[in-house]
Amino acid sequence: MLLLLAAPAWAFDNITVGGSASVDYRFVSGDNPPVNPSLLGITGLGLEVAAKTVVDIGHGVSFTVKACGGCHGLELDQAYGEVMVREYFNVRAGRINVPFGEFNTRHDPANFTTPSKPLPYAMGDMLFYTPRGFNLGIVPAPYVDNGVEVFGTLALSSSTQLDYSLWVAKGLSGQNDFDFASSRRYLDNNKTPASGARLVLSGADWAVGLSGSGGTYDDADRLIYLMGGVELYFRAGPLKFRAEGLARRTELDPNAPGYAFTLIDTWFLKFGWYAQLDVELGPRLTLALRSDGLHRLGMPLPGSDLGPSSGMQRQTLALLFRITGNFALKGDYELWTFTSVPYELRHVGRAALVFSY
Repeated sequence: MLLLLAAPAWAFDNITVGGSASVDYRFVSGDNPPVNPSLLGITGLGLEVAAKTVVDIGHGVSFTVKACGGCHGLELDQAYGEVMVREYFNVRAGRINVPFGEFNTRHDPANFTTPSKPLPYAMGDMLFYTPRGFNLGIVPAPYVDNGVEVFGTLALSSSTQLDYSLWVAKGLSGQNDFDFASSRRYLDNNKTPASGARLVLSGADWAVGLSGSGGTYDDADRLIYLMGGVELYFRAGPLKFRAEGLARRTELDPNAPGYAFTLIDTWFLKFGWYAQLDVELGPRLTLALRSDGLHRLGMPLPGSDLGPSSGMQRQTLALLFRITGNFALKGDYELWTFTSVPYELRHVGRAALVFSY
């Protein structure tokens, strides 16, 4: 895992405090460019803030609370108790970051090199993200939910280990596709929890992993979603490579009005990917090359701009400059292209200032 701006957090005996803040500006070419939500109320200017407190009770017991704000509004990103029993068996319960995928474990802007998130995890910073368009990515980052997680590490050799996570949580929710705003509510909309697992096999300079999840997402507890993901990481000298592929099969409500065609298959498939190469050009400067995409197959939602097979692709060239141990500048150029959807090619430029402590 690559951790940027890893300045020591403040510690007071058994209390550790850390956090980060990111301000970024986004320019989108073309007429009527899509706008992203902003806590600052300024078009094109985004803000993400986070503050985390860990209280170590002793005997392997601790409590963690993290508050954050961004395009998803203000919320508790983490609020859980944790019991460390053995290296191979530990438990946390409460408001957790659901262990699904590699990027979700480092979703804080201080922990990745590009100004934007990969498309499978994108939320408000994605172009045409509304239900009329691609309805965001596949999994929200951060993926925050109420639940219980059992996790641990199994040492397979002196240089190889297997990390596992098993979890049960409230689950994602919505009506005839996910609504990530309602998914972050504290009360479940149905009686069936979601469940899942993540396995990561890793060595000194490499890691491969799998994630899976499933549950029902509608109020009536009838519509099922299944998600899966694969991940890869390796490092060779100044080069770091990461890649993930994610897919989600989501059942549609056959009784919803307004479908463009006769509904035969009562589900749609959404899949996405990213591949990113980070090149350390010096102790403070990193070049990032990323290719990512998102595609949707199946009946479009009523009123959607999409067709039965629509996609978007993005090519990104980014630079990260570490000003100090606490501050960094990010900038990138992004080329967005679209398939079988009435959106024109877009050029996007981003600049961000990140602070962490």
